[in-house]
Formats: sequence, structure tokens, C-alpha cells
Amino acid sequence: MFLIICTLLAIPVSAHEYDPAEIVLIGKVVHHEAGNQSELGKRLVADTILNRVESDKFPNTVAEVINQPGQYCTPKEYPPDGTYKIVAEEIYMRTNPKVLYFKTGGYHSFAVPIIKEGNHYFSGRSE
Repeated sequence: MFLIICTLLAIPVSAHEYDPAEIVLIGKVVHHEAGNQSELGKRLVADTILNRVESDKFPNTVAEVINQPGQYCTPKEYPPDGTYKIVAEEIYMRTNPKVLYFKTGGYHSFAVPIIKEGNHYFSGRSE
């Protein structure tokens, strides 16, 4: 895993600088929330976190975004290395820069539907 994190540090990032601990935390959440979903589903879950961190409507750190009540799990398990690669790629170039929310069973009533992938319904804000 150390080699993966060092490799990730060499990837250019978007508007926010992400440190290795944040990349690990996002990877753990993605694995917990979407470990049984497609690669696209994993990418979209990562995007919800990254897009929130970079939005002025949410907290500014990965930990604060993930730890908001009722938003994401509190992961303990480390994901396969491929999950960190997905996170790094999404930091560099988002699959969907508009997704902010996801849930199973349908879209959030307060948000704009964007895409359904696997068991997750992804939505964003109208702005």
C-alpha cells in the first residue's frame, strides 16, 4: 500500500490538494459503500466525496465531509489497491463533477436526478 500512496502523490490534483491520509479514507469509504458495485459505481461514490470537498456548500476537508451525520459509513477495512487507483484518477479528472448525493431505492427528493448505476441513485443540486 505504501507504494500505491507514493504513486498517488505524483498525480496532479484538482482545486484541492489531497494528502495520503485523505486518499486512504476516501478509498475505505468507496470500498465500504460500493465494493459490490461496478467500477463506474465506485467512481461515482468517490466523486460525491470529492465534489463535496470542493463545493462551498459542504465542509472543506475529506474527514469533515465523510463524518457529517448520516452521510457516509465509518469504514475500518482497507480496500484492494485498485480502489486507490480509482480515487486518484477521480481526483485528477472526475467521471461526474455534479454528483453530490447517492442512495439506494431511488433518487433524493430534494436533489436533481443524474444517473442510476447498479444499486445507487446519484443526484446533485440545481444551480
